[in-house]
Amino acid sequence: MNNRKWWLIGWWLSVLPAMGWSDEFCLLLAENYHEQLYCELRGMGQGGDLPPLLDFRRNDSMTQALILKRPAARVGIDVVLPKLPPRILPVPAVPEKRLDVQSPASAESPRGNLTCRLEGVELHCGADRYRLVGNRNNRHLADGVLDSDNRMDIPALPDGREKPQGLGVYLVRAYRQYLEKMMEIGLGGSTFSYRKFVYLFEDVTARGLDFSGRFETMFGFLKQDKRRLSVSEQLPDISRLSPDTCEQLDQTLAVCDAGRKNYLFRRAD
Repeated sequence: MNNRKWWLIGWWLSVLPAMGWSDEFCLLLAENYHEQLYCELRGMGQGGDLPPLLDFRRNDSMTQALILKRPAARVGIDVVLPKLPPRILPVPAVPEKRLDVQSPASAESPRGNLTCRLEGVELHCGADRYRLVGNRNNRHLADGVLDSDNRMDIPALPDGREKPQGLGVYLVRAYRQYLEKMMEIGLGGSTFSYRKFVYLFEDVTARGLDFSGRFETMFGFLKQDKRRLSVSEQLPDISRLSPDTCEQLDQTLAVCDAGRKNYLFRRAD
């Protein structure tokens, strides 16, 4: 990783408090299985022996596993040691203009070919108009969404997943469900890009772990943090966002993958 990328990661971590975040929202920065587990251990009060996330991230996968092993054992978690690097499965590109949940997906991005344009905090794709989604504090949420029985319900990976087209359909549906639940708990302004979502799928499944189960665990910790912590409801400045990074996920949602940050837009009536 070059110095510029490390600088950007360090900058992002440093600005979180100014944005109204506490470091308890660690899971919003986790990019793989070991980083998710790192954040979960901190959420369980086992972070005393762990380095800061930025320092933890500098280690290779085996070293990360060894760092996590002792605090994980204290709470009865077995750390899955790395075997092979994550394998990116070949998934065909989307042939239609708009990505539909019935269509194959690309492992790179759920991008269609429809041209979109930005106007203020709105994204216009053809005749469809979407408005930027931000984070929301708990007083604006529906009753019960932060309760323990509210699940993310990422669908289980179906049989026949070895077929690229079937995998593409699954990933798009899973990503759509993830986005909906993040908006439901007021974290629609802090979502993974589709590219990052697919990478997490590859990283988790390459270790023989259950992908939907991993996200269910993550959702539980996010709800726990959200019950205790406030978030900034101020919409980010998107004046420099390129519409070339944006695409319609369906007629209800559109996404813009700007690399460091993902922007989510909901259809405006």
